[in-house]
Amino acid sequence: MYIVKIGGSVITEKSRYRKMRENVISRLADEFIPEDSILIHGAGSFGHYIADKFNLNDGLGDSNRIEYARVALDLQELNSAIIRALIEREKPAITIPVHSFHMVGEEFPYRRFKDYMERGIVPVTYGDVVLDPRKGMGICSGDQIAFHLSKALRPDKVIFVTDVDGIYDRNPKIYGDAKLLGEVSGKEKLNFSGTVPDVTGSMEGKLRVMRAIAKLGIEVMVINGLVRGRLRRAMRGEDVKGTRVLA
Repeated sequence: MYIVKIGGSVITEKSRYRKMRENVISRLADEFIPEDSILIHGAGSFGHYIADKFNLNDGLGDSNRIEYARVALDLQELNSAIIRALIEREKPAITIPVHSFHMVGEEFPYRRFKDYMERGIVPVTYGDVVLDPRKGMGICSGDQIAFHLSKALRPDKVIFVTDVDGIYDRNPKIYGDAKLLGEVSGKEKLNFSGTVPDVTGSMEGKLRVMRAIAKLGIEVMVINGLVRGRLRRAMRGEDVKGTRVLA
């Protein structure tokens, strides 16, 4: 069993509100292997733009109710494009939106994901706005979903699909001499300075989630989704350029 988490920076242009990378979505849908797999995707510019502008991670207020609803609608549009791309390629996929069943602080309800997989259907979900008993509303990131599902279902492998080749010793978008790390363990001290955190967490926070999954005894791989063929090879268990994350 595989869990694939595609980052929002891969399938959208994060600097342009609601701008999909339609060609990338189509290609990744081609490469995705549906058998015994779960697909999670990030929000990218369909979620972060409004969430950042209106501080949605701080909770529900009188002035931002409509913004939570707008983010939920935008994310459904992005998700629909992904579902459509899969179905057009004869890959049966159905959305399980997190906002419809999960509340922050509660045990993550994973059973429906397993039910769909047992019927040969790919469950697809995404980072989303959710109910929060303390703040009214909050955000559940795709990385958090990947951890919850990994803890419950214990997949053989979790693949994080990003817009760079893997994890580097420093930010490759800033430092030209950044080195790609073939493996990362809990012992490495990495330089995440210069990264811009978004509402779903910094790169340092994302790596903590990956390490937490690895501690469950699950193989974790980070690959570049902007390079043709890498997702397919990773899902086939073939050697692929990227980073293995160890506990």
